[in-house]
Amino acid sequence: MPKLIALLLALLLLPAAHAEGLPYAASTVLSVLPLTPAQSALADYLYQPIMAGETYITLPKGTLYDDANAAMQALMQDYPELFHLAPSYSLGYYRNEPDYAAWVEPSYHMDASAAQSLRTQLYDRARHIARTAADPHDALDMLCQTVVYGGTEPMCHSAVGALLQGQATCEGYAQATTLVLRMMGVPCGMITGDARDSSGTTERHAWNIACFRGYTLIDLTWNDQDHLGLNTRWYSGLSTAQMAADHFPDAAQRIPVCGVQDNWHVLNSCVVSTRAEADAALRRLAAGESLNLRITDAALYRSLAHDTSAFLDGYNLRCPDAPFYGAYTVVYSDAQMCIILQPAQTGQ
Repeated sequence: MPKLIALLLALLLLPAAHAEGLPYAASTVLSVLPLTPAQSALADYLYQPIMAGETYITLPKGTLYDDANAAMQALMQDYPELFHLAPSYSLGYYRNEPDYAAWVEPSYHMDASAAQSLRTQLYDRARHIARTAADPHDALDMLCQTVVYGGTEPMCHSAVGALLQGQATCEGYAQATTLVLRMMGVPCGMITGDARDSSGTTERHAWNIACFRGYTLIDLTWNDQDHLGLNTRWYSGLSTAQMAADHFPDAAQRIPVCGVQDNWHVLNSCVVSTRAEADAALRRLAAGESLNLRITDAALYRSLAHDTSAFLDGYNLRCPDAPFYGAYTVVYSDAQMCIILQPAQTGQ
């Protein structure tokens, strides 16, 4: 019982230190990690010392070992400005109290001075996008123009890699998305899990949850198909069901149910449900436009994506006043039932 009392007293004394040092409103911190109040308070307590690059941080007396681990994981996942924090750290405890942590020794990718210099540049770049973008979807488009997928250096897993170095892994994309949207006043956070690509390969992955007019899911990495010269927008503003077709979050995370109110295709009237709607879209193709469509009928999608030539032949018979006989390129996603059709002369 004395240890429990000490723990409760220590938590009451923990300052909400990080709220004053955040580069965005505290209300925009959207976390999917199931932290207890004690773990959240401990993450707040550790935020400023880690921001300052302290290598030995004494923990409040009575801190549970598991709570310290959870707080450190939250700092790495939920705060893109702590990019200098390396994924390895040590927790110290007294020999007769293995369930309690007495101190934490974080590891860093760089010293505090170098991190602060990069942080200033990072904030400037993120704020520029946040202030220039017309809306969150415009900000996502600007991010796609800024970064390409790849990299082997530690910073490629961070917002620094995406925003300052122009090269990042999925985690770097997700951290940059988190930072920019939060600076726009949009609650946003990162989700981790597995994702299955078009070849059927499943790998570790990171993507985002945000709240525009409601909760919605984003995978900027999979939008940004640099090898095709495309920003597909297939993974902007997805519902829980849509993202579940090929994304599988870690089970421990608590992710709100997301709707489709901010789906890019819905907002841009690019959802096709019937053959008549498909024909109306193909008239735009005949006029020289590129099409980016989300198909809601599975049979219609299969016909348009997997037998495009035959579908276009049928279209020409149905719509002889606006035929399309030119060369084209087609890219599609079976998981999302999305298709991009481009006349051969149209670049992107």
